[in-house]
Amino acid sequence: MERKPVIEGTFSRLFETPLGRVLDVLILHRGYDLSLKELANYAGISPKTLWKTMAKLESLGIVKHTRRIGNAKMITFNQDSNPLGEHLIALEYSIPLKEMES
Repeated sequence: MERKPVIEGTFSRLFETPLGRVLDVLILHRGYDLSLKELANYAGISPKTLWKTMAKLESLGIVKHTRRIGNAKMITFNQDSNPLGEHLIALEYSIPLKEMES
């Protein structure tokens, strides 16, 4: 049975991949830190799939680790030191506006 994402945004609709789902959750929750378990649940993907996706996001500097709470590693969207983050945020909101116009 496939998990249904709690949050479905532009990237998950556009690309229909786990990476798109994770990007949506991170962008729409920017400024807040999430545990990897929360991120997987909100994105509607398995923890194993999230681990594969996180390697890509970390290598591009899209996510940053904020703290640890017990065994949980907390992460957040890295919009400050990464110009790619600003472009992703702009896309997240501009594509739905284009869709509404047409």
